[in-house]
Amino acid sequence: SRWVDWNDLVEPLVEYVSPWMGTVFFLYTSFAMLCVMNVVMATFVQNATERAAEVHEAHKVFQAGRLFETLDSDSKGTITLDEIERNLQSPAVQDFFKSIDVDVKEARILFDMLDADDSGEIEFSEFISGCMRLQGPSKAIDLVLVMREIREALAVLKPGAQKGELA
Repeated sequence: SRWVDWNDLVEPLVEYVSPWMGTVFFLYTSFAMLCVMNVVMATFVQNATERAAEVHEAHKVFQAGRLFETLDSDSKGTITLDEIERNLQSPAVQDFFKSIDVDVKEARILFDMLDADDSGEIEFSEFISGCMRLQGPSKAIDLVLVMREIREALAVLKPGAQKGELA
C-alpha cells in the first residue's frame, strides 16, 4: 500500500532514540493535525459569516423595498414627507427606522437627506441607496446631514466665487 503506518514511523524513535521521542512525536503530530483542522474550520466559519452578512444585507434591501411600497400610498413610484409622517406610527415604519439606527423623530432629517435632488419626493433608488448608506453602529444620519449641509453651503458660495466676490 502507498500509506505509511504510524507504528513504522514511531517504532525506530522509541527503540533507537528514546521512548520519550515516541511521546514527543505523538504530541507534535496531534498538535499539527489540530492546527490544520483549526485552519479548515476557520475558513468555513469565515465563509459562513460572510454569507450571513450578505443575506442580512439583502434582507434589509428587501425590507426597504417593502416599506417603500407601503409608504407610496398613491403608487406614483415616489414617496413624500407627508406619506412618511402619516405612517410613522405603523410598526413596519418603526421597525425599519430601528433597523437602520434612526429615531422616528428624525423622519424629517432622513427625508431631507434622502431627497438628494430636493424635489420634495424620494424615488425608489434614492430611498434604497440612502437607507443602505445609513447602516452601521454609529449615527451615520448625523454625518450624512452634515455632508448635505456642506453641499448646500458650497452651492450658495459657488455663485459668489464665479462672480469674483470671494477671495
